[in-house]
Amino acid sequence: MKHLYSLQLTACCLLLAANCYSQSPDFSVYLIGDAGNDTVTNKTMTLLQNDALTKPNSAILFLGDNIYPQGLETLSKSEKKRRLSEKRLLSQVEPLKTYKGQVYFVPGNHDWKQGKWQGLKYIKEEARYVEAYFKNTEVSNRNEHTFIPQNGLPGPYSVMLTEKIRLIAIDTQWWLQSQFFHKTPKPDGLNRKQTTANFYRELDSLLNAAKINNEKVVIAAHHPMFTNGHHSSRLEPLRSLVNYMPLQFFGLIGLNRMLVQDIPQPRYYKMCKKLLATFNKYEHLIVVAGHEHTLQYFEDGNNTHIVSGSGSKRSHINKNRYKANFMNDTENGFFRLDFYGDGSVKANIFGSTTGGIIHEQKVK
Repeated sequence: MKHLYSLQLTACCLLLAANCYSQSPDFSVYLIGDAGNDTVTNKTMTLLQNDALTKPNSAILFLGDNIYPQGLETLSKSEKKRRLSEKRLLSQVEPLKTYKGQVYFVPGNHDWKQGKWQGLKYIKEEARYVEAYFKNTEVSNRNEHTFIPQNGLPGPYSVMLTEKIRLIAIDTQWWLQSQFFHKTPKPDGLNRKQTTANFYRELDSLLNAAKINNEKVVIAAHHPMFTNGHHSSRLEPLRSLVNYMPLQFFGLIGLNRMLVQDIPQPRYYKMCKKLLATFNKYEHLIVVAGHEHTLQYFEDGNNTHIVSGSGSKRSHINKNRYKANFMNDTENGFFRLDFYGDGSVKANIFGSTTGGIIHEQKVK
């Protein structure tokens, strides 16, 4: 008899869960990263467009590397390169002309001129272009900032997507961009150390306010905290060599710039450690990123980490370093987070080769 009651209870729970997800979500958030490699709208963006246009009560987050190989070229450099980089950006924004939801772009390392000199200039130019473009569209935040954080600063930049869903944008490249000749902006009167300290105080304050107000929080950045792709590779002897400052003057600066984009590199690792220390003080955060050209889903404690970086590129997954709930490196695609009135959240993972949802995941 006890066994029968257990089966009945299980059946009821499954029925309730199925009924919940059969209802339309209150709000949806699309996650697409590294979509800036194509000069015409690709299958992945078309799939996102077709789905998003049916869901005006939603937001689309572009998770960095919006223009390959090194951001939006300035007109003063090369008219040909400028036109090419504009085409790569237009391939993403033009399908959203009649979209009535919200659109946000966060920057990635390639938008920062691939970590090179004048990266800040390129970031500001991309922000200006994106925001000017959306002024003449139907997106609901067209009169507000659509490229966040602003002015090459690290953030955190907070915006309420709904009364109970908070988006916090972080420019993680700010910590990785600064090298011997590459300076990053700071608020007036503050040095890098003070800017970093202020960032973590403000981030903690925002997360605490969200907790008190019982808000769902989506934290968007370009660089992931967890990945099983090539950005988690271990090349420690070589890293130690290129981090030795005198050697950077003998042709290794470019190599250092490349390796700083991998989690084991000391500055990236330090950034991850400090961010995770703040995140892990709270529960039910959804941390989303691109950078790795794959689709991955992780759970760390009571928080969720999503990698959605196969908007226009794909890379190989090494399935050994971090325990993942889901991984895919065979499809270009994106995530759609569905938020329901009872507080539940579901992740839908789309693949453009399949042409629809390839996996569904209940979010913690």
